[in-house]
This record gives sequence, C-alpha cells and structure tokens, in this order.
Amino acid sequence: MAGALAAAVEEMASDYAAFANLDMENELGRIHEAVEDMQLRLEEFSSIVGMQQAKNDKAVTVNVTRFADLRPFVNDLALRVEALDNFIQRVNADLTVLEANMDLAEASYSSESKFSKLNPFTLFQKKTSESVLQQPSVINYDPPEIFKKDDYFQPDTVQ
Repeated sequence: MAGALAAAVEEMASDYAAFANLDMENELGRIHEAVEDMQLRLEEFSSIVGMQQAKNDKAVTVNVTRFADLRPFVNDLALRVEALDNFIQRVNADLTVLEANMDLAEASYSSESKFSKLNPFTLFQKKTSESVLQQPSVINYDPPEIFKKDDYFQPDTVQ
C-alpha cells in the first residue's frame, strides 16, 4: 500500500509539475518586448511634445511682438470709435430736438397742412376737435444749433 501510495503521489507530482515549469526566457522576452515598445512610443511622444512646445514658443514670441507693434493702431481705432459714439449721441440729441420742433410746428397748423401731408404717421393719429378748430398762428422759429461734420471727422484723407 505504501508503494501504491508512493506511485500515486509520484504520478500526481509529475502531473502538477507541468504547471510549475515555466519558460522564463520566453515569458520575460515578451515582457521585454512590451517594455521596449512602450519606451519607443514614449520617446516618440516626448519628441512630438518637444517640437510642439518649440513651435508654440516661437509663435508666442512672434505674436507678442506683432501685437506690440499693432498697439498704436488699436489705440487709434479705439479713439475713433469713441469719437463716432460721441457723434452718434450728438446726432440723436439733435434729432430729438428737431422732432420736438416738428411736432410743435404740426400742432401750430391744422391737420390739413403741408407738414402733416409729408408725415405718413399722422394718418394714424386721432384728430381732436381742438386741433381742427384751432386757427394757424405765426410762430417765430429759431433753428436749433445742430452738429457740424468737421467737429467730429477730420477732413477727407485717403487711408
């Protein structure tokens, strides 16, 4: 029985020994290949990153100097935009004054006058009995002081 037990243990040991046998050179060879492939890709990636950084550094240097050269033009443009904004505000104020004067002139004449015929919006206004019965009166008209182009724009220059 001891002999049969020893033979069974021997057979079992030989069966399980196949699992313990490793081909270390073959297994490590695959690992070495994978590590070398990763190193190669990492070197390629770092060289691409290095080229990109060099390109960005050059682009930043070129663009910063270019932007610095364009600064006077941008400042001039900002001044021109501000002058144009002031001009628009002045024109708006003058138009408001002119509209008020026009309303006053229309009110001083009957609704059948020349002014109301020129204004298409008077067709939609309500006619009151006071305005129809009111006789036109003579009013001295003082024209408002409006903007002058030369106050806001330089004389014609070729740009």
